[in-house]
Amino acid sequence: MENATRILVVCTHQGITETILRLINNNPAWHATGVSTVSDAEKELNDTSYELLLLGNGLSADEELQLSTSAKSINDAIKVIQHFGGGSGLLFAEIYEALGRG
Repeated sequence: MENATRILVVCTHQGITETILRLINNNPAWHATGVSTVSDAEKELNDTSYELLLLGNGLSADEELQLSTSAKSINDAIKVIQHFGGGSGLLFAEIYEALGRG
């Protein structure tokens, strides 16, 4: 995990978050952490260096903008993607594309 790409998943639906985390963490090159609120996400972004911020279900457009802005102000190299379903293939493709490995 020490060289794994760190991914922060923000999603308000616990079941969806658990599924996304399980799928991402099945890839040994990735390590995902999940939170359900903007404040928890901002704390995580301040405490840990993430390469990717994945925005999932349940956030308002304003919350998504706030998180994207906060993430970029903390780490201007972080990639931000929105994932609202579509299966594991789409999830993996979105991650690979965001990381420039797609």
